[in-house]
Amino acid sequence: MNEKQSLQKAIASLQSPAVVAFGNALLDVVVTIRDDELLEKYKLKGDNEIEHPEDVIQQILADLPTDWDQRVAPGGCAQNTARILQWLCGGSSIPPVVIFCGGIGNDSRGTTVEKMVKAAGVQTKYAVHPELPTGIALSLSRNSSRSLIANLGAAGVFTLSDLEKCNLPLENLKIIYIEGFFLTHGLDVAKEIIKLTQDKNTIVAFNINGEYMVEQYHAAICEMVGLAKIVFGNAREMTALAKALDLKFDKVAEIPFLLNSSKRVTVGVSSATCSSEDWLVDNDIFVMTQGGSAPAIVVWGHGHSVQIQPTVPKMPVIDATGAGDALVAGFLAGVLSRWDPKSCLKCGCNAAGMMVTRLGVTLPDTIPTDILL
Repeated sequence: MNEKQSLQKAIASLQSPAVVAFGNALLDVVVTIRDDELLEKYKLKGDNEIEHPEDVIQQILADLPTDWDQRVAPGGCAQNTARILQWLCGGSSIPPVVIFCGGIGNDSRGTTVEKMVKAAGVQTKYAVHPELPTGIALSLSRNSSRSLIANLGAAGVFTLSDLEKCNLPLENLKIIYIEGFFLTHGLDVAKEIIKLTQDKNTIVAFNINGEYMVEQYHAAICEMVGLAKIVFGNAREMTALAKALDLKFDKVAEIPFLLNSSKRVTVGVSSATCSSEDWLVDNDIFVMTQGGSAPAIVVWGHGHSVQIQPTVPKMPVIDATGAGDALVAGFLAGVLSRWDPKSCLKCGCNAAGMMVTRLGVTLPDTIPTDILL
């Protein structure tokens, strides 16, 4: 491969915005819990995602001790990734590189979300639904574990009509990023934007986002896995996908290789031998994370792979919220720069390592020098 291009040079050479992200626009309330009593009371699990009615979330919020640390920030997986990616590219000091599409309500939550996302430099294309509240996600975090409880509200509505009103710059787009949670209501939108850009060499990236997504929305998840060039997931999500596809494995680390091989056979992507120089040619790239102790893995082409150990944070780990979203943002920053797979994955791990040292998906004013390599 030619000499590695810096992210700043890559962004300067693009027509912006170059990335569009589709997901559930939420307001995050991140709380550092000191024991498991609250989890036990509401039958919640650590390292898990679940949806609950608004009134249940309000009950949990009312039960929180007033001296526990809380932080409010824009939330939702794709919206988090959009903000982090824009930050990596230059934040609000440069024209928007990323567009975010999602639904919000006509309320104070929606106003807060929109103001904060725009302040991060992201261009927003919200569909406003006055009859619904803006979605909320409550993250109960303790050490490196977190329990996420969400209510979608207006985030659960984004239609083909809403997509048309966005008037996206299709000719400029290099990456379309779709979060798995968006498929619960927006599979038709996801398929339409892919259809509209299929002859433009646009990279489609997809994040599975949850074990229960594979179990409850099996057909939609599998369809998106087939349509996407890059598929992200943690070990639990990839395991659920492998089991749903009846793939046999002895170790979790085998799963991205099996998915890569299965997709090449079943979807019929290019069978040419793929090197690190043209690794983005084929639609069979799988990125799997395994938490803070085991390596992240990217597999592409005919079983080519790279593993990167998680970045050891320089500061204490205080909150796992957004770590996966940060890894995706770092990886996609590398894709925009046409980096090799190892550099993309390393940038993702660095971004994730930074994120776990912060409460909620909040970003420092300057990019640490060791993130972009």
